[in-house]
Amino acid sequence: MARVVALGIANHDHRMWVRHFPPHAPRTRAIDYLEDLGGPAAVAARAVARLGGHTVFVGRRGDDDAGRRLESWFAGDGVDTRWFRATPGARTPVSIVLISPDGERHIFHYPGEVLAEEAEWTADDLLVGAGAVLVDLRWPAAATRLAREARDRRIPVVVDMDKDVPEAWTLAGLSTHTIADGFMAEATGGIAPLLARIHDLGAWGAVTVGRDGVWYRGGHVPAFAVTVRDSTGAGDVFHGAFALALAESRGEDDAMIFASAAAALRCATGAVPYRRDVERFLEDRHATRSADHHTG
Repeated sequence: MARVVALGIANHDHRMWVRHFPPHAPRTRAIDYLEDLGGPAAVAARAVARLGGHTVFVGRRGDDDAGRRLESWFAGDGVDTRWFRATPGARTPVSIVLISPDGERHIFHYPGEVLAEEAEWTADDLLVGAGAVLVDLRWPAAATRLAREARDRRIPVVVDMDKDVPEAWTLAGLSTHTIADGFMAEATGGIAPLLARIHDLGAWGAVTVGRDGVWYRGGHVPAFAVTVRDSTGAGDVFHGAFALALAESRGEDDAMIFASAAAALRCATGAVPYRRDVERFLEDRHATRSADHHTG
């Protein structure tokens, strides 16, 4: 079983589906509600576990009810949380996520308080047997340390780049693969300049752009067409699936298709998919394309 180490933020999400956004009145009734695991690296870690990998999550939480809920959700998916540490007196990150009828999410984020900054681990304990490492930008000191240690051991490092800050570029320079999003591309002059800058740092780069698919220096992978229920965490699922594919020694082209299918299912259902669901989804799409080609 391929092993992926994911490091970053774990977030307690309160997701609400609404009929109108922005609201038309001071009070707006939600039509559905869900408490769920959130945060880029945390959702990616859950994706790895559900897609058939062994996941280790490295992160920080408060010693509070929200933090304990996160711990229980990870445990339910078999994620190794020995490095998911509670900080006494700290408050766990929490988000309110409003989901409009078109499936787009609007996130109101509280980043938590007094979370520990130190990174307590030894590389041999954490990285032994790892096939890939994935980091987000929410704990930069620890992410930089882990990325450097993984590169020293020739382990692929995937960086989830969603903010144009100096720490992001430091991590991109330590990565083997940096995957940014459309907002990052807008902030840095467009997809092509962003990919060029990532390439100049020595990493393979890609940019996920929702319904427009994934762009990389070699071309473009179209998104799978689905009816979107909830786009929350779709990019996080993509990153987790991509990292798992690398850990399984699959190439980038195959990894992008696998990850795109997993992200599409997240959008369609609002849940992190399991391996069997992704494989069935890809088989169905392949059969449809083959039938269309034969008919043509």
